[in-house]
Amino acid sequence: MKPILNTERLKEKREEKGWSRNQASQEMGLLQSAYSRYESGHTIPSQSVLKIMAATLGTSIEYLTDKTDDPAPKELIVNTKDQRLTFIIESYSKLSNEDKDRMYKYAQKICGSKR
Repeated sequence: MKPILNTERLKEKREEKGWSRNQASQEMGLLQSAYSRYESGHTIPSQSVLKIMAATLGTSIEYLTDKTDDPAPKELIVNTKDQRLTFIIESYSKLSNEDKDRMYKYAQKICGSKR
């Protein structure tokens, strides 16, 4: 079952950005007609579309679907079209602590950074 989108919250977050529906759809990479159907409540967005909406609007899926009243994002939001970076970030959270340490050391080595 798809989570139900709170259309008022979606509209509120869009308006906080000062965007029209058309601008919001462009920022999210959605067709304007699709975005309008989501915001008007005629269509329920998929989980992947909800993720894009939340990331673009700087909030959480939980806020947009009434699971919390806190609009602050709960997860790291990376608004990027670089699928490689998205893959790295999503994969990192699934690693063991030992593998995270190895990945960190490898990144330091290839980037020449010593933090």
